[in-house]
Amino acid sequence: MLWQTDISYEFGPFRLDMRERRLLRDGQVVPLRPKVFDVLLVLVQNGGRFLSKEELIKRVWRDTVIEEGNLARN
Repeated sequence: MLWQTDISYEFGPFRLDMRERRLLRDGQVVPLRPKVFDVLLVLVQNGGRFLSKEELIKRVWRDTVIEEGNLARN
C-alpha cells in the first residue's frame, strides 16, 4: 500500500522523502544518484498508471536529448 504526505511517499519498508531527495528503507538511507531518484519519484507518483518510455524521459530529462540507454541505466 502506498501512503502519501506532503513531502513523502511510504510503501512497504520504504519512505521516499521529496524534500530531502532521499530514499529510506527501515530508516536507513538507500544511496541513489539524482536521476535515479527522479525516475523513482515519477514512477511512484504515477503508481497504477502506465507510463511510456517517452513520457518518462520527458518528465525526468525535460529539455535534454538522451539515449534510451540512459533510461535503462537509471
